[in-house]
Amino acid sequence: MKELPALKKDWVVTQGAFDRLLTALDPERERAGAKYEQIRQKLLKFFQWRGCSFPAAEEYTDRTIDRVARKIEEGADIHAQNPYLYFHGIAINVLREHWKRAEKTEVEALDELLPSHNPAVNPVAVREAEEARVAREVRLECLSECVSSLPAAQRELIVEYHQGEGGAKIARRKALAQRLNLPLNALRIRMFRLRGELEECINGCSKRRKKV
Repeated sequence: MKELPALKKDWVVTQGAFDRLLTALDPERERAGAKYEQIRQKLLKFFQWRGCSFPAAEEYTDRTIDRVARKIEEGADIHAQNPYLYFHGIAINVLREHWKRAEKTEVEALDELLPSHNPAVNPVAVREAEEARVAREVRLECLSECVSSLPAAQRELIVEYHQGEGGAKIARRKALAQRLNLPLNALRIRMFRLRGELEECINGCSKRRKKV
């Protein structure tokens, strides 16, 4: 399998920028360090669950943190109440770049098999692969747009509800239900409705973009 080239590194975090990132997470240094590590682990899992193997997941996690640090340098407010939501939004963009690069590599590999090189390959398959790539890209962009349009409380809820895996995910959901003073089943129903609204938003966004 052809190895994917690394994404171009667009900015290097200075010590001063990193210190300002920690301060944005929490004025108290020890708590800021703990929050930073929690966010980093969540980002690693975010990329791993979406098909980025090691060391790519670690590279993209660092890239996400670098970009957040740069945003803070430029005056952005990362909403300290739940800063992971801000990191998550940046991570979606980094993931989109990863998918674009992966898909470009796949298209280049298919292109090498086009009729001029191998008459047995059907160009329709290449066209369908490209159409599928564009559809995935549109849905990812719409996902980012629709999640960003949610009220902050709903964004926080849907991100936290889907964190973790296995027993850890179940325990997190139980704790979330307790914090919201809801029966676990009521929380599931709320999330089902919220996912339905999100899916409706994504589908509508995708249809509008296809018409453009």
